[in-house]
Amino acid sequence: MGAWDYGPFDNDGAWDCVGALAKDDPAKVAEQLTEAMGEVLDNEDYIENPEAQGAVAAAVLIANRLGAPAANDRIAEILEAHPFTATDELRTQALRVLDRLREPDTNEWHDLWLDSGALEKVLDLLAPYREVLAGTANA
Repeated sequence: MGAWDYGPFDNDGAWDCVGALAKDDPAKVAEQLTEAMGEVLDNEDYIENPEAQGAVAAAVLIANRLGAPAANDRIAEILEAHPFTATDELRTQALRVLDRLREPDTNEWHDLWLDSGALEKVLDLLAPYREVLAGTANA
């Protein structure tokens, strides 16, 4: 049975990304995050939903490392067990992922949320993470 809700980790694509990260060498976290985000950033074609979900999860994990609260206890545990430095490059990639997925007609993630009538709700849930990544969060 799959996971589904509005939050960045409330879907199967996100948990596939997080699960792979949790099982792998903690020294490879930045590489894995870059790879997950590359599914969106390196794709000039239509982006499928599972890849977009994984990229969103990676972007949010970077925002978490930069100070955004973890979505749940499991994410907090994974962040603690898999330390990484949220470099400027990772921050920029994460911000680009969230911005790219806002583009209509270029990705299934956007289209599905729009069709369900929940796009604004999902974007509102991602806004605090985007603010942290952009460096505009209230301290």
